[in-house]
Amino acid sequence: MPRDTARLTLRPFEKRDFGPLAELIATTWLRDFPGRPGELASTAELCDYLSQTTWSLVAEQNGTLLGAILLHEKDREVAEERLWRRRGLEAERAAAVSSEATLAVGTEMAGVIEGSALAREYALTGAPEASRSLKLLIVSPNARGLGLGKLLFDKMRSYLRERGAAGYFLLTDDACDVGFYEHMGLVRAVERKSGVPWPGVDPNTDDFHIYVYSERL
Repeated sequence: MPRDTARLTLRPFEKRDFGPLAELIATTWLRDFPGRPGELASTAELCDYLSQTTWSLVAEQNGTLLGAILLHEKDREVAEERLWRRRGLEAERAAAVSSEATLAVGTEMAGVIEGSALAREYALTGAPEASRSLKLLIVSPNARGLGLGKLLFDKMRSYLRERGAAGYFLLTDDACDVGFYEHMGLVRAVERKSGVPWPGVDPNTDDFHIYVYSERL
């Protein structure tokens, strides 16, 4: 378990990071879908993010991936968009052989689709922040308390300032620590009750929300 960030390495995402990062997503956010279903769902979700990623940073210590941040910039091309979209589709097809995997991938990707629709809606407002979006920020539970989330976040903001970006936005929901973004100075631009049903939750009483947070740089 890491004690500090003294021997922490920060570098761009590489293909070898895919497995550890997908596993981190599965164990952090998809614990209701253990095993293969969660693996396929996290694979499909991560491929969607990577198919839009133009800038990235991962944090590792002693060869262990501890966190990552992925950014999309509207004015830059994604180097391997087709690769990641194809891999995501393969995961969705693989899930079809199991009802549990079908449920896991279908539920998770429904949330991704809902978030994408909200992002497009926000972009139509013409807000200066709408041309850059944070696709993923995740930190391993083993690294919590080290300030790693803030470190990755600040690195992203420094990069955007260097490029002269007017701002950025991100999508999040009640499953995440939205207070972190408010602490970092972002403002809640949009709040919407989610229409995606979660297995085992009564949709009549579910009060799960998704949000757009933004920051002007």
